[in-house]
Amino acid sequence: MPGFSLAGLRKPDIKKLVKTDDEMTGASQWVNHDLLPSPPERRTWLSLSYYWWSAAFNSNQWGNGASLIAVGLTWWQALLAAIVANVIASLVALGMARPGATYHIGYPVLARGIFGMYGAYFFVALRAVVAIIWYGVQSFYGGMLLSVTLRCIFGDLWYKMPNHLPESSGTTSRDLLAFFLFWFIQFPFQFVHPTRIRFIFAAQAIVVPIACFGVFGWCVQYGGGLGVDSLRSDVQVKGSALGWAMLNGINSVMGTLSPLLVNQPDFTRYVKTPRDAGWPQVVSIFASKTTIFFLGCGATSSAMGIFGEAYWNQWDLLTAILDNMWGPAARAGCFFASVGFGLSVLGTNIGANTMPFGSDFTGLFPRYFTIVRGQVLCAILGIAVVPWQILKDAQGFLTFLGSYGIFMAPLCAIVIADYFITKRGNIHVPSLYNPSKGSLYYFTMGWNLKSTGCWVAGMLFGLPGLIGAYRPELVAPAAIQMYGSGWVITFGSAFVFYTVVSLVLPNRTFPKGYDGAYGEDSLGCKKRFEGLVASEGFLEGESMDDLLVGTQVIEGMEESSDGRLEEDRAEKRGKVEEVSF
Repeated sequence: MPGFSLAGLRKPDIKKLVKTDDEMTGASQWVNHDLLPSPPERRTWLSLSYYWWSAAFNSNQWGNGASLIAVGLTWWQALLAAIVANVIASLVALGMARPGATYHIGYPVLARGIFGMYGAYFFVALRAVVAIIWYGVQSFYGGMLLSVTLRCIFGDLWYKMPNHLPESSGTTSRDLLAFFLFWFIQFPFQFVHPTRIRFIFAAQAIVVPIACFGVFGWCVQYGGGLGVDSLRSDVQVKGSALGWAMLNGINSVMGTLSPLLVNQPDFTRYVKTPRDAGWPQVVSIFASKTTIFFLGCGATSSAMGIFGEAYWNQWDLLTAILDNMWGPAARAGCFFASVGFGLSVLGTNIGANTMPFGSDFTGLFPRYFTIVRGQVLCAILGIAVVPWQILKDAQGFLTFLGSYGIFMAPLCAIVIADYFITKRGNIHVPSLYNPSKGSLYYFTMGWNLKSTGCWVAGMLFGLPGLIGAYRPELVAPAAIQMYGSGWVITFGSAFVFYTVVSLVLPNRTFPKGYDGAYGEDSLGCKKRFEGLVASEGFLEGESMDDLLVGTQVIEGMEESSDGRLEEDRAEKRGKVEEVSF
């Protein structure tokens, strides 16, 4: 293209755009300060290793071995399945982290460039609904741990509190009070912006592993060794059944990690440099997830040598210790352990539930919600789901949450394939905020039918099995087996579908008029990998200023008759409004 030079590329001055929380909430249906790329002063996160180390040590990961043992695996087969799953999770996390780390945008904005300006709404809402349910459930878990803490302090005065609730309620007066106490303890943290909350994860990364290793060491010492051979299912599997059981185990581990994987861009947008979200966190994910799995299995098996029963839940294990070994030492040990485990629930609720929900609601309703407001709403709705009633039907609840993987796995696959293969790491940031018909990410009536169709196609591989989980008589056994391996199958199929469709029917990566400038031909192929990263997603002469200054938006680039580029900045219909926070 004659006369075009990358030397004149101008980086956007995001500082001019992102005002303080007190000055600006939102400017339009598509823009507010939490949706804009994170400015340099908000890129405060260093390596995410400590985040993953803290996220791994939680009650879900501790008891994850139970589901693997239940399908017929021995302890070492279960550990092998967990190792394979953790390797997969590490690589998926690396792929999901990259777009946020390079362009400093969260998942709701990133989804616009993949599923379309309007299609993104569906895939953002899909994640938000589950976050509410998990927040309530995790808060109930936190309440159970707080109940142990209060028992260590007040003894029978707390533990033998009279129950005034019927059995049909699914809880007791004591546990319900503990739930609300824990909810009030964690509620103030919802008013803290993600850029300032990393101290929780840093503290969690230190305190919680100490608690986990402490309980593990106590169980091994008093239980006379690991005794892992005692962890056996009544049904032992061999041959092809063993293969399906291993895949089922991998699927189980991946299912618990799905929320953290999908949430990656919401964290990595705040890193100082892309390498902070790179291989160090891959090592951290694998090491931490494998360690907590081993500690959970080891502590449970050792405790069986003492109590004769497998306690997979942390609060049940601590309660058994207090019931059988009541005394100053047991009370002190269980007090510190329950506080540490409770901190893990707090960190998990923030990192896996309220932060993503806040980000999602900012993307859905930018005129009215910031991330902080979304976090507060998530905490309130977490009570409304009545988690103690949900947990009454434990099997139905686990089946429902298990289905989350078949929806999230193809989503992760498409995000990764879109960034690394389809776009080759090139995201045109201004177009992520431009809903005009004909704009780069408008696609077909605001939906990218290719990515949406591939997501549906991948998800359908697991859907019959999900139906079979509730009504086994309606589907063939093969469908149920595929559902047991749903995460791997739906991820792989969606990745292949989207890659093939994108190569055969490619979308443009840059606005019209930039063909060749970034190594792209007229069909949008052969892009230079991450050619836009250096300018943080902006082309020559572009600036995010146009989104908020006056009433103008970037509509794209048109080539004039003499071959030169002219910026087509049309006045936006529906003026950009500035609303006070």
